[in-house]
Amino acid sequence: MKRQFLSFVFIFFFNLTHSQKLEFDFLSSSLDESVLKDIQYIKPHFLGNKVARKVKLIDLAYKWEDPPTAMRNTPLIKIEKQPIYFALRKVISPRFYKNKIKSQNLSKEEAIDEIIEILDIALMIRYQDTNELEGMLRGVDNGDNVIEIFKNNIELIYF
Repeated sequence: MKRQFLSFVFIFFFNLTHSQKLEFDFLSSSLDESVLKDIQYIKPHFLGNKVARKVKLIDLAYKWEDPPTAMRNTPLIKIEKQPIYFALRKVISPRFYKNKIKSQNLSKEEAIDEIIEILDIALMIRYQDTNELEGMLRGVDNGDNVIEIFKNNIELIYF
């Protein structure tokens, strides 16, 4: 009886915490691609140039180089908000969408729309409080779960 009660309480709180949507501000300025005009090389993506540009924006937003110091000869790559960045890397991987398109679960156009939506959200939330989202993404093991979290658990507030 005690075990059933505890499992009921656990399921109740689990559903309560996962049914809430995380709210973030819609920031159209985060989607500005004018910083890419000075970039010489943007790594191509199999879903096209538009996705490749968004991936580069993600790299510019979440990664930077700490220059060499007297104690260290090489630059150090720093990644801010690592759970978000590494979760996005699972989705950005060409292998992820190639498999989905091959198995006829998704058309190429739908895949492009889906990945751009997710990357846009990631760009907009970059400078907002994302501790709860990072906690959700820490235990994610595949790209499908990342997509589900970004599509179902995040709500953008337009003001």
